[in-house]
Amino acid sequence: MIKAVKLADNNVMFGAKPEKKENGEVESRILPNTLRTRMQQKYQKTTNAFLQYPVKGFKGDVNSDFYEFLSMGIVPYLLGSAMFMGLFNLLKDLNPKSQKLANINGNKMALGVVLYGLFKTLSNDLVTRPVYWGTGVDIELPIEHVYYPLPKEAGEAANIVPQIQQRKVYDSREFFRKDLIQKDIGVEYYDKIAKKIGLGEDLNDSVTETTPIIQSIISTTKTAKSLSSYAWAGVGVGLAVQNSWTNFFDAISNRKRHIAKPGEGFGTKMASRMKNAGENFVNISKTFGKSFGQAFKSLWTGDAGKSGFMKHAGKAWLLFTAALTVGSTANVIYKARHMGKLANKDIMDKSKESTVI
Repeated sequence: MIKAVKLADNNVMFGAKPEKKENGEVESRILPNTLRTRMQQKYQKTTNAFLQYPVKGFKGDVNSDFYEFLSMGIVPYLLGSAMFMGLFNLLKDLNPKSQKLANINGNKMALGVVLYGLFKTLSNDLVTRPVYWGTGVDIELPIEHVYYPLPKEAGEAANIVPQIQQRKVYDSREFFRKDLIQKDIGVEYYDKIAKKIGLGEDLNDSVTETTPIIQSIISTTKTAKSLSSYAWAGVGVGLAVQNSWTNFFDAISNRKRHIAKPGEGFGTKMASRMKNAGENFVNISKTFGKSFGQAFKSLWTGDAGKSGFMKHAGKAWLLFTAALTVGSTANVIYKARHMGKLANKDIMDKSKESTVI
């Protein structure tokens, strides 16, 4: 027998946070695709992945979902990176005779981890921005997804506060958020895409006609972005192992430090520390920029003491990465426009007799 499903307690109420309710922001909405928005989304997802989602999962919370499980993937990534960096820096304690060499190698490995993540993240725009300019589809378009959690207990009669998840419009290929596009942007969003990919203007139903092409763009762009980002991450690691970073590490270890004097007041200490912090920031930043340029040059020209493939391996990887990024991005745009032109082309010769089955 099939029974009707209902809430166990009729006193359960659904509501919104007061500060959200007043501003009319209780519904899911599209956010501007800016650096600030992406940083805020990264911060919220990361903090929740460490502090909130694991606790819910271990408790067997009824509101734990697949989004939270995927978000926690950042936890082993960051912890593993920190462990990896610390492991190499511990070598100096294991063998005091090679302390200087261990320090240099440990710092290089730590920098490699940082540049790996930095290049992998920043390189995404090298694919997604040209795709947006060429097709009108912003694959990274962020949204603030609002949902109401299930009541945890039958006797819970409290107001259920809506929760927020940081997602993207195109997280799903088959079911991307058309509802939010329609609500926050309108049909003109699809009209612009149709025009850019060659479907034409003044379409009867631009939403329906662009949907299969948008789905193709989602698939090809995510593949191109993934391949390109890992190639650029390799470039970051290659830059980190160059010898030119010695000056940068020296600038950090030899930075100015405040030495307190007997009877020195709090204001004097703070002024001295702030002055040192400013000078250190300028000096370390300049040294980093110079070291980065030298590292790139070294990676391109190769080590003078090597020959053959090993001498030109860095240059080959840089050229491969650039070609992969440009080629995969161009493929996305070409395929989208090709599909648009085919869909817009009248392939039936109306002057000839045809049979409709």
